[in-house]
Amino acid sequence: MLDWLKINKDYPQFWKDYLGKFENKSRRFVAFSTETTGLDAEKDVILSIGAVAIENNTVVIKDSFEALIFQEKFTPETALKTGVIKGVPEEKHSESEAIEAFINYLGNAVLIGHRIHFDIAMINTALEKLHCGKLKNEALDIEVMFKKWKQLPEEKQFSLDELGAYFKISKSDRHTASNDAFTISLLFQRLKQRLGL
Repeated sequence: MLDWLKINKDYPQFWKDYLGKFENKSRRFVAFSTETTGLDAEKDVILSIGAVAIENNTVVIKDSFEALIFQEKFTPETALKTGVIKGVPEEKHSESEAIEAFINYLGNAVLIGHRIHFDIAMINTALEKLHCGKLKNEALDIEVMFKKWKQLPEEKQFSLDELGAYFKISKSDRHTASNDAFTISLLFQRLKQRLGL
C-alpha cells in the first residue's frame, strides 16, 4: 500500500487529475486516431492526434481535439502516407505538451477507434516517457463492432476506407488523424444503432 502511495506522489499533476475522473461512468464517447511513423508501438512515434466527441448520439464538432507533434524521427514515406510534414518546432507541439493536452481533453470518456489497440499502445508508450500509467478508459473498436453485427470471423479485416464505403460515408482527400477520427465517429453512430446499443 505504501509503495503505491509513493508512486502516486511521483505522477505529474495532469495524470493525477485524470485518474480522479473515473469515480463516475462517462456518457461521453471520444472517437480518436493517431498518425505515426510506423506500426511498432515501441519504436515508432506519434506525429498527430485527432479526436471528436460524441454525446447524446450526436457528433459534437466543437468538442474536438487536434495536435501535430514535432518529432525528429521522420521519413518522406511517412509524409506521403499521413500528409504530416516535418515543419519547424514552432508549428507543432512537443510530444509531452500534446499528450498532456489530449489526456486533459479525454477525461473518462469511452474511446472509439479503428484497430484502437494500436492507437492506445502508442498513447501508452508516450505516457510512459512522462512517468505516467496507462490509459484507463473503456474502449470500443468499430472494426470489431462491424464484424459482430455481420457475424464475421475475427480474423477478417476491414480498412477504415472499406468500412466507410460500406456505409457510403464520403472519404476526405486528406488522410489525417482528425479526418479519420470524424469518419470513426460517423461509423460508430451507424454501428451503435445496428447493434442496438
